[in-house]
Amino acid sequence: SMLYVHHGINMGFTGNYHEYFSEATDVDAVVYLMLANNLIHKIFPDATVIAEDVSGMPGLGRPVSEGGIGFDYRLAMAIPDKWIDYLKNKNDEDWSMKEVTRSLTNRRYTEKCIAYAESHDQSIVGDKTIAFLLMDKEMYSGMSCLTDASPVVDRGIALHKMIHFFTMALGGEGYLNFMDNEFGH
Repeated sequence: SMLYVHHGINMGFTGNYHEYFSEATDVDAVVYLMLANNLIHKIFPDATVIAEDVSGMPGLGRPVSEGGIGFDYRLAMAIPDKWIDYLKNKNDEDWSMKEVTRSLTNRRYTEKCIAYAESHDQSIVGDKTIAFLLMDKEMYSGMSCLTDASPVVDRGIALHKMIHFFTMALGGEGYLNFMDNEFGH
């Protein structure tokens, strides 16, 4: 939120450049980030710096030497929101692979992204992990190695694997997995 004087409050960014480069841009903040990223890379050449930005600010993930803000990657923050929206609001048969693919590949050309299927924001607002959205209480009784898996667990495991596979394959140049949630199940 430091990139803009309005801090992104009540803003819906559409991708038009006038939303990024105008009197709403906090030039001091942008210059600070450029200087900080440049310094980080000078002192620690192997450092990786990742931006968390939902606005889609052009150049955020480009080197300062190219006129960018100097981050190595940006988080692809719309991806976890898309998966949660699908899991909560759509039946499996209503999933649009065209829409999913567009969400996973919608990023600025030449700016590297880190994809992730689940967000730490889910835990902050008290939401469930993908596994719990898919299988909920069946994880306690339907996953024993002493009995056959329930149909809910079979479906949940299959969709869980598919969601992570698609996210890893199409979501960006890196993948972020949050400790203790996905593969812990």
